[in-house]
Amino acid sequence: MGKIKIGLLQFFTLTLLFELGTALVVNLGMESGKDAWISILLGNLIGLIIFSGYTYLYRKFPDLPLTAYTRKLLGRSLGTVISVLYIILFLNLAGRDLRDGSSMLVMATMHRTPLFIISTLMILSSAYVLHKGVEVLSRTSLVFATLVMLIGIFCSIMLMLSGSINLNRLLPVFENGFQPVIESVIRQNYMFPFGEMICFTMLMPYLNNVKKGPWVIGAGIFVSGLLLSLTMMLNISVLGTDIVKRSPLPLMPTISKISISDFIQRVDILVVMVLIIGVFFKMSVFFAAALIGISELFKIPYRRMVYPCALIILFSSMLNARSFTEHINEGGRLLYTIFPFFMVLIPVILVIVAAIRSHLSPPRSG
Repeated sequence: MGKIKIGLLQFFTLTLLFELGTALVVNLGMESGKDAWISILLGNLIGLIIFSGYTYLYRKFPDLPLTAYTRKLLGRSLGTVISVLYIILFLNLAGRDLRDGSSMLVMATMHRTPLFIISTLMILSSAYVLHKGVEVLSRTSLVFATLVMLIGIFCSIMLMLSGSINLNRLLPVFENGFQPVIESVIRQNYMFPFGEMICFTMLMPYLNNVKKGPWVIGAGIFVSGLLLSLTMMLNISVLGTDIVKRSPLPLMPTISKISISDFIQRVDILVVMVLIIGVFFKMSVFFAAALIGISELFKIPYRRMVYPCALIILFSSMLNARSFTEHINEGGRLLYTIFPFFMVLIPVILVIVAAIRSHLSPPRSG
């Protein structure tokens, strides 16, 4: 990938947009009912703990992506197999996010547009940006993160002015005890979206500050968790628990409640903008992680693989499920079956091996 160096602020905004992604507009954590906002915060905390393991590995190998130090720690043969599996995982997750975004756009506004057309346009835009370079993606994130924050502030103020918020809908807290919250965290909230930060182990070698970089990314994870929790609180306080549970895109009807003197109305198009931005950056980061892995493992210039990988992502997104419901159900199962193996178990093994090697290696003479 060359000597790319990405600034701290750009990494922060890239982390923020990646974490918000599709999680901002879906009914995240609703297995715990009106306590969904609490399960998101707990998931955020666990996600930060998991990321601390990624940070440990990064500090041990600051110039290497995950696919490189996996081979160093586990041996060339086993490490190569696991590296290939991670590349496949990143491509699969990019395809799943592409399917998420294009299906949600069809449901929200573009009812008569073929799913394939929307998916093709989205993946081509991502491929174009990545062909220009990962640093271009990171610089672009700074602009769009600012736009998303402005949209969020505007919509929150408009909802307060329109009198649609009823905080009593959030009460009582822990109405059904703590168990539903724990189950929601285990089955979804710690893995989606916080555990997906595993792909940043491929981008972190391009940080321009080894010492402060992980702290900035951790801050991005923490802030995104707060924003997701606040968004879910807003959804429940405006719509109520039952409507949020039934709605695949609860932020859309929440924002549609904005109505001030018949002057400011129909601002739910802003949610569509946020959805497009979030899907683009989340898909692009997974896409970039796969490209970096292919380039590092097979010594192929990453630009040569941009469009072949784009085709793989496009067709995997179209073929992984026959319907959006099947796609969502499959994703829900993967969150607590397959993904923890890649996002928790293997990194824990790598941390243990790195710690043992560090302990056993003789101290360097000054």
